[in-house]
Amino acid sequence: MDKVLIVDSDKKNLDRIEKGFKELHHFELLTAQSGKSAVSILKTTKPTVLITDIKLSDIDGVQLLAYMTRNHPSTPCVVMLEEGMPRPWFTDRTGHEDVLYYLEKPFEFGALASIIFVGLNLKDEGLTMKGMTLKNFLPLIVLSRKTCRMEVVSGSRKKGNLYFDSGVLLDAHYNHITGDQAAKDMARWESVSISFSRLPEENTEQKINTKLLEIAGAIWKEKSKPKPLPKQAAALQPIELSVPVSQPAPVAGQSKLQTSLSRHVNIIKTIKGYSGLAILSPDGKVLAFDVANKSVDFKGFSKEFNNMFAQCSKTVRQKGLDRCTGLTVHTKKAIVIMMTSDVYKEGNFRFIGLMTPEGNGFFMQTQLLRVIPQILASA
Repeated sequence: MDKVLIVDSDKKNLDRIEKGFKELHHFELLTAQSGKSAVSILKTTKPTVLITDIKLSDIDGVQLLAYMTRNHPSTPCVVMLEEGMPRPWFTDRTGHEDVLYYLEKPFEFGALASIIFVGLNLKDEGLTMKGMTLKNFLPLIVLSRKTCRMEVVSGSRKKGNLYFDSGVLLDAHYNHITGDQAAKDMARWESVSISFSRLPEENTEQKINTKLLEIAGAIWKEKSKPKPLPKQAAALQPIELSVPVSQPAPVAGQSKLQTSLSRHVNIIKTIKGYSGLAILSPDGKVLAFDVANKSVDFKGFSKEFNNMFAQCSKTVRQKGLDRCTGLTVHTKKAIVIMMTSDVYKEGNFRFIGLMTPEGNGFFMQTQLLRVIPQILASA
């Protein structure tokens, strides 16, 4: 089972996250209230995702993330920013920073769960193998106002230093290149390993003219202020994984199966290429569905694919290949994945997932294996 390590000195926030995880059985949850405790865990455990607050009671979150670059470089990391802190937005992306992701407090648990599954998806696709880029790390120095020398190693040939005073970049050098050019070159380095030491007295003069965030290719994105809730609603507001901000609450009168699918589909929706998911009866009738694109019409083709699945099941049994548990169809326009539930444990249902051609079909299958029992158990 995948492991998620949460590090936060704020016991109330840690308890809040733990409460949310009780509804999510996809991970083994590990927690630490200090950076040193987290390092002790990391010496014996390799988590799937690390989530840490930027401010810890002993070492700061920036030092913990630097430790990750040296010891767990391909592990996706989430940085929890204190309320009121601006979040860096990288202008050459759409807010998606691969190995390092920024999340502002307070946040809905559903938002955190989505980020975790995105990280898992990236890792399964091999997109975290290059590790962290320096440009994604640099805003942390500003946010934490660090005074230090930061040694950066990239691969076997690149090595350089950046010098900071209270989060302000003073100077940079690698090989025989110094100043602005050195900082801009180093910002593009991938697979970085980072360590900190004291700022040498001879490096306290500012020689960099370009602002650090510009070097990182980022801007500050201020947190939008949510509309205040009525006092009674605010007091009773629960932490819900199953109904995230982007997911509407269950509609009165809808089937239990539809409600259950709506509660659990957030996990599947994080998968690259997701277009939709439907639950079918044995005769191919659509019992519940979710679509990312309104043009998807499961009712228009569910019976045909259900018949195809039935024929496949019949054929494999005749050939002595045992029961058919799934069927995948690849075309130039889509990937169609069908899986069946365990008839004896969960009832006779079929699940049909639709993805774009570049979607991660294998990851969809592995996640459906986990989610199908949960959907049917709560229906």
